[in-house]
Amino acid sequence: MKILISYLILITAVGAGIFIFLTNQEQEDQSSEALEAYMENDGIERTVPDEEDTVSFQTVEEVGVEPGMEAADFELPLLSGSDTLSLHELRGNFVVVNMWATWCPPCREEMPDFVRFYEEYKDEGVEMIGVNMTASEKNKEVVHQFVDDFNIPFHTLLDEEGIMEEAYNVYVMPSTYIIDPDGRMVMNRPGYISYEILEENFLDIKENYEG
Repeated sequence: MKILISYLILITAVGAGIFIFLTNQEQEDQSSEALEAYMENDGIERTVPDEEDTVSFQTVEEVGVEPGMEAADFELPLLSGSDTLSLHELRGNFVVVNMWATWCPPCREEMPDFVRFYEEYKDEGVEMIGVNMTASEKNKEVVHQFVDDFNIPFHTLLDEEGIMEEAYNVYVMPSTYIIDPDGRMVMNRPGYISYEILEENFLDIKENYEG
């Protein structure tokens, strides 16, 4: 009887081990596929888009992500706990939204600049949201590690179901948006962005809004 019980415990342990291995392998495959897809579409290239296409001070009476449109609202869970945060809650501030993933090299390269920018302008009516494309990640632990590594001081939201890719037309990683205090999209910039370009665009947007 003891031998039978031992065999059953062993079989259960082996089965659990195989399940965990296959689950981890599937998550790794998903991350690899996401990285491959972005690379195939120049999604992680440090391309510099035409400024005229990424920033607009015009008003477009539609909801969407094109500059001039009213920014589409969203509500996602915060990495820091069980609460959620919506874009609408930040109305009245300039909101910088950055879409990123841990496996994206330019995301890692630009993150220190975003931290620096936030620390520099947080007292001038600026809110920042980092949206992690969690559906493409291996697990949440790597997201926590990324945030810890860069000591990110602003909001980190989790897109666990991949809703932002479609809602914000995220075809390049990273992608960055600036939304004015009225909730209007004024910058939609796909790809890597440096501190200097982010600051220059923000100051132009702020001056135009307050002008």
